[in-house]
Amino acid sequence: MIVVAIICTLIAGFVSSFLEPLPFAMTLPIVVMGSFILKAIQDKKN
Repeated sequence: MIVVAIICTLIAGFVSSFLEPLPFAMTLPIVVMGSFILKAIQDKKN
């Protein structure tokens, strides 16, 4: 799961380098990594 999170974050960083609004481009990798963290927290509770 950690490897998938890292790969997806790197892909999101690569994709965001082509996006035009800079604030949106900077937050895309953060959102991807945050979603993996939230999923890990939810899985830990169950």
